[in-house]
Amino acid sequence: MISRRRFLDSSAAALAASAVAVRTQAQGSDIQKLLMDTDGLGLAELVKAGDVTPLELAEAAVENALALDGRLNAITTPMYAEALSKSADMRPQGPFAGVPFVVKDNLDVAGQYTTHGSRVYADSYQHRSAPLALVQEAAGLNIIGKTNMPEVGALPVTEGQLLGSCHNPWDLSRSNGGSSGGSAAAVAAGLVPLAHASDGGGSIRIPAACCGLVGLKPSRRRMLWGSSDQTTYAADNCVSRTVRDSAMLFAVGQDRSPTAPFKPIPFVSGPSDRRLRIGFDLRNYYGDLPDPDVQQAVQDMAALCEQLGHTVFETQSPVDAEFELRFNQIFGFRMVGLADIASAKAGRPPADTGLLDTFVLQWAEFARRFTPEDVEQANAYMLSLGAQYDEWLSGMDVFLSPVTMRPAPELGEFFDPAVPFDEMFDRITRYTSFTPVQNAIGLPGISVPAGLSQDSLPIGSHFVCRAGREDLLLELAYELEEAKPWRDMWAPVSIASL
Repeated sequence: MISRRRFLDSSAAALAASAVAVRTQAQGSDIQKLLMDTDGLGLAELVKAGDVTPLELAEAAVENALALDGRLNAITTPMYAEALSKSADMRPQGPFAGVPFVVKDNLDVAGQYTTHGSRVYADSYQHRSAPLALVQEAAGLNIIGKTNMPEVGALPVTEGQLLGSCHNPWDLSRSNGGSSGGSAAAVAAGLVPLAHASDGGGSIRIPAACCGLVGLKPSRRRMLWGSSDQTTYAADNCVSRTVRDSAMLFAVGQDRSPTAPFKPIPFVSGPSDRRLRIGFDLRNYYGDLPDPDVQQAVQDMAALCEQLGHTVFETQSPVDAEFELRFNQIFGFRMVGLADIASAKAGRPPADTGLLDTFVLQWAEFARRFTPEDVEQANAYMLSLGAQYDEWLSGMDVFLSPVTMRPAPELGEFFDPAVPFDEMFDRITRYTSFTPVQNAIGLPGISVPAGLSQDSLPIGSHFVCRAGREDLLLELAYELEEAKPWRDMWAPVSIASL
């Protein structure tokens, strides 16, 4: 894998820098304004109209990444030279024709390494791209790099020993969430208008909330094979600055095979006239209320929905604290599997391999206490919960809650080898206690910006609906975007500061 520092010292960097230097200062200023004022679909329209070229967009994206990413560490595998070379001959076709893009480092791209943020997979070179990556490129997206993530996506922050800490553009001392934090940082900083992301317990929605972005997690088995086969807890889509960019990438990435469980939803292009019944609960499945800033922001979002003519009412989620135990009985075995792979690769016990971050290793050791019977009981619990949750959702169209208990945490709060496992696990599970439910029972959820905290950190609001109804979430998100625009809110460390 080529690290960012190694790239900057390579001949590829020289090629990228020389290509960028071709642009005049005036041209650069014009392109920069376009990148600030225009989303991905808008840029593609300009490409098709001949007002800007894919090469000009790629040059600007690379220039911005070289200027800003040293402070962010969002793009950990630069593909700048490849993107510039490809853009010179790109045809102006596809909904995202010529638009710069980044993918999380768990999505296979031919000719690149897929590290999953882990030293176990640091040498995992890919000869083929995942089906989802092929579709993204066919849609016209020009991949300029792969983004930072924690080891195998196990944390709600983007910190790890292989790829290092990713910094939030809103406050460099803060996390941008995880596990799709590198993608979120790249979009929040304006390096790209949208970015691939994946979600196994909140990993699209949490970074979106921490960075002031839109983040849609689709239903189980809705999407093409991407970072996983989509049949378990994980789902792929993106984080973006606008609803329509997320809606379009969702539209093109859906599984259209005969065995797909859902009929594809066409591109959702705007809000609907239908008025919704929106249930509303501020408490997590432990029964705890979030930080006061989060409470206020989500309450304000509920009030906005009511002002727009939707029926909003208080309700209580049927999920309680048992969920966390059952979720861990299933998810923990993934850490056990990773530890066993590390042990087999190094020929030593997992603790002696030096390949695993401390928390992941400790999680694997903890999860070995569970038995196959525990996992069987956990799966039975999730089936029962799914039926109960579906019945509860039948009384509403959409459910509203916070995304996280607090705005973006400080770096190190959820990644510190000196903190005992039990304490760290409790910190993490309480912070993320709104989003894993949808992964476990296969429902879609979307995070949209709800405002800023008193410390000027973004806060997200979380909308959930029944399986297969992403159209409801996107239509509502469009309406909220019109009523409370967020696209022009720029982080302090972003292209707006250049």
